Amino acid sequence: MNFEFAPEFEKEVKALGKRWRSLPKDIENVKPFIESLYTEQEGVSLEEHRTAFFNNKRATILHRTDCGEAVKMRLDCVSLGQKDIVRLIFVFIKEGDTVTFVELFSKQDKPREDERRLGRYL
Repeated sequence: MNFEFAPEFEKEVKALGKRWRSLPKDIENVKPFIESLYTEQEGVSLEEHRTAFFNNKRATILHRTDCGEAVKMRLDCVSLGQKDIVRLIFVFIKEGDTVTFVELFSKQDKPREDERRLGRYL
């Protein structure tokens, strides 16, 4: 699976990374977990795994199309502990087996995702 970063996302990582030093590593740590949402694993039903993940309120599917889906998920940031929540928006494209990280924001700074930006990547 390929992971790409939108230019705006890279700027947000740089800006938020100044506040929370562990952020780049936290993003790297979430990649295998995201990959598990879209690839079959031995002994685990992909549908059951996805259902369990999306039912525990850690993530939600914002938009779904024939070619992919946009997901908003909570990102655990080591630097934050439990006092704040960072949201990670990514778009999965089925055809290219690619995940594009589109937006990263703190709920403290911004309550919702940027719908126009998300629309550009779907």
